[in-house]
Amino acid sequence: MKQLWFAMSLVAASLFFSANASADPASGALLQQMNIASQSLNYELSFVSITKQGVESLRYRHARLDGRPLAQLLQLDGPRREVVQRGNEISYFEPGLEPFTLNGDYIVDSLPSLIYTDFKRLAPYYDFISVGRTRIADRLCEVIRVVARDGTRYSYIVWMDMDTKLPMRVDLLDRDGETLEQFRVIAFTVSQDI
Repeated sequence: MKQLWFAMSLVAASLFFSANASADPASGALLQQMNIASQSLNYELSFVSITKQGVESLRYRHARLDGRPLAQLLQLDGPRREVVQRGNEISYFEPGLEPFTLNGDYIVDSLPSLIYTDFKRLAPYYDFISVGRTRIADRLCEVIRVVARDGTRYSYIVWMDMDTKLPMRVDLLDRDGETLEQFRVIAFTVSQDI
């Protein structure tokens, strides 16, 4: 009888867990809000970017002026490396190299590309799973897993500030769940004065 009760408890628990861990349309909507907030708010992020090549500390500033995006990405350690966005022009400044400008919608260097993704277009290929809340950079964050449905693509874990919807941490995971890259905010400000 105890074995039957134990088996039934395990089955019930697994059903409850799988129901809670299934794809959640509300999580996809939250991720879409992150995309919008990242492109529409005036803010400054100080963050670390951790990859297999090492750790970088950076500062990213974003503002909108007359409907045009203005942004700056600045490397905080070592030689001054700066990327500046004015509208759809992205300019690169680095010691020892001639400055150059490319056309683009946003700065891609050291920022997770997931931030600028249209999550409605990802929905057929990924599940968006809410896994709870925690704190990053002293802010309450919603944690959402972005899991590839076919198992052949990389997945993500996103920590999003509950108030501003800005990303506070993004981990890129390989197919085995190992972290390949991490974007982690350590301080940030949202203000019209940026």
